[in-house]
Amino acid sequence: MARKQIINGKVYDWSSVTIGVSGCNGIEPQGIDYSDEKEKTPVYRRGGKIAGYGTGDQKNSVKLTLLREDYNLLDDAMGTTPFYDYIVPKITVSYADTGATTCTDTLNNVTFSKRSFKPAHGDTSETVELEGIAVGGILINGRAS
Repeated sequence: MARKQIINGKVYDWSSVTIGVSGCNGIEPQGIDYSDEKEKTPVYRRGGKIAGYGTGDQKNSVKLTLLREDYNLLDDAMGTTPFYDYIVPKITVSYADTGATTCTDTLNNVTFSKRSFKPAHGDTSETVELEGIAVGGILINGRAS
C-alpha cells in the first residue's frame, strides 16, 4: 500500500517536476496540462432509480507550454515532417523531491492539433501553447486508465 511521503513538510511543487520530451534534448517546458476520461452514462429502471451504467469512449488531452526558443528546438527535431503529422513518441512528467519516492506519468504517441502564438507589448518572454492528444494513452504512475 502506498504511503504519503512528505519530507520535512515539503510537498510536490513546480520545482519538483521534470518534463522530458523524447527526441528533443534541452527542451524545458514552462507547463504541461494533461487529462483523461472515460464516459459513463447511468442506465435507469422504473421509478427513476439508477440500475447501472454504460460506458462510452475514452478521451484524453495534452497541452504543452514552451518558450519560443524551446518550440524552435522541437520544430528542428521534426525535420521535414509537417507539424500536424509529427508524433512525439513519449512525454514523461516526473515528480520528485529529495528523500521522497519519484512518481512518473507517461504520455505516449502525442500528436498536436493546435498551436498558439501570442506575442504582445510588454511581454518579458514569449510562449507557445501546443494542444493535442496522447494516441497511445496516458499512464499515471505506470498504470493504464
